[in-house]
Amino acid sequence: MPSTSFLERIPHDPDCVLGLVTDVERYPDFVPGMAALRITKRLDDGFEAEAVIAYKNIRETFGSRIKIDEVTRIVTVTKAERGGPVKELLNRWQFHELSDGTTLVDFQINVRLMFPLESLLKQKFDKVKTAVRDVFVQQALDNCPRVSPVMPRETLIAEVSDLKREFGHRLA
Repeated sequence: MPSTSFLERIPHDPDCVLGLVTDVERYPDFVPGMAALRITKRLDDGFEAEAVIAYKNIRETFGSRIKIDEVTRIVTVTKAERGGPVKELLNRWQFHELSDGTTLVDFQINVRLMFPLESLLKQKFDKVKTAVRDVFVQQALDNCPRVSPVMPRETLIAEVSDLKREFGHRLA
């Protein structure tokens, strides 16, 4: 099952970044390969959505359940009842506010698709991971006000070192 994770520190407010990630209906405007996306059901703690992914001559519809916890700034994405070719999905975004007001984005995904999509995904997974990270960082740059760092560099280095101990190898 393809899986990946990354940590990315970005100079933007975590609530703004959370808003970008949860505004899924905008994804076709900037996520490569996403041809369409629509919310199919509103829920108390989130929603369900269908996404159409197009790559070369392949076009598939995936169903997802998105749970949003605005207090902890965690977004969890799982396979919807009608998940399409998705066998398993667990995608988690968490937005940690650092003491200088910037955000540490903690992203994790585990996904398993039906054959032959699974083998295609395995071939392209590293490229897709980088593309997803890059488009969301760019969206934050384009849409969220930049937070001016106010802490001394030494304090920030110490805070990042503490986070490395907490999150391990995923902190880049």
